[in-house]
Amino acid sequence: MHVENNPDFKTVWQLAHNWVNADPDQTDIKKISPELRIAILRLMRAIANQEITARQNGWKILTDDSFFSQLRDFLNMNNLKLIQCLRSEKFNKAYLDSIYVMRNEVVNWCNDVMRLPIPPCWAPQELLTKSNTPAEAVDPDDENNSWYEKMPERRRQRVVCIELAKQLWKIYKNLGYEEMRNHPTMQQFGYSSTFSPTAFKKLVRTVASEYAKLPGTPLKSNK
Repeated sequence: MHVENNPDFKTVWQLAHNWVNADPDQTDIKKISPELRIAILRLMRAIANQEITARQNGWKILTDDSFFSQLRDFLNMNNLKLIQCLRSEKFNKAYLDSIYVMRNEVVNWCNDVMRLPIPPCWAPQELLTKSNTPAEAVDPDDENNSWYEKMPERRRQRVVCIELAKQLWKIYKNLGYEEMRNHPTMQQFGYSSTFSPTAFKKLVRTVASEYAKLPGTPLKSNK
């Protein structure tokens, strides 16, 4: 199967960078950011657990139990490199940039298994941040971040929480308030755990999905 230059396939190295909005050609392998490290490990762990398939030189690897596939994995040291990546976090750029994953498998894995945002290169166009503002209409503040420095830390957290909830509800429309508050992405990046269930609901209700706003949608709380 032809995978190079095919929009339905990306290497682990390419996709992980796209996921965290980083340049795959600029990364220093010895100075990988925490966000990129997590993205790489998530993809490689999914391959190891056979949640998504991997291809190398057009052939499936690591999940095929046939004799020839196992022999090929042995000769290419795929199993050893996978173990080194997951257990020792030794990232071999050449190796990671030779392992391809398939679009529909990654999208389904993000939605159904991990409940994570889809990498931007494969996300539906309507969910991507719109950036078609004419150059002449750019806000002068975009070149001066002093407003951000003046903002109290708690207010920054509120802004991040609201915006992240807004984007996630576009993807997961059938989540209630407490389900959104406990979503892994909200917990990791949106500071949602710092708000009580009631405070979280009040904070994000203006961006909530229609489902979450339905009368009778439970606000689950143990407090």
